[in-house]
Amino acid sequence: MRVLILEDNRDRRIAMMGRLVNRFPFLKIEFFDISAAMIQFMESENLEDVALISLDHDLELIAGVPGQWTDPGTGLDVAKWLSKLPAPICPVIVQTTNSPAGDKMMHSLEKANWNTFRVYPHDDLAWVDTDWFPIVRNGIVKFAPIPQSISASVNNE
Repeated sequence: MRVLILEDNRDRRIAMMGRLVNRFPFLKIEFFDISAAMIQFMESENLEDVALISLDHDLELIAGVPGQWTDPGTGLDVAKWLSKLPAPICPVIVQTTNSPAGDKMMHSLEKANWNTFRVYPHDDLAWVDTDWFPIVRNGIVKFAPIPQSISASVNNE
């Protein structure tokens, strides 16, 4: 199973990675800090094992050679791309303090029938534990396949 995360803030990445690795050491976690790179990755990959996608909106410009900057795009770019897929593949968390942009992301995804959740970062990194991780945990648990032996016993009851 994999989790795909669009997040450019190093401290947030570390906090998210720490929670995920601690609770779900079997997960493969893919971080992106450029929306086009995330989209390109998803275009080239089989996404059947993606349990959850988490999207920040505002991404910082990336410094290149002196005087040149790269625009990393936004989470809305990814949300729009996801909304064009034939069907939703997993839950999506929109994690941004940019309310208008977050609303646009949510609208784009919900219009395409994605199961979406909104998280507002607050209190430095506290929100990763209090708001973000509970949604991640529930999404991963719901996505996890039920072993055949358990499924058979449930169906026989």
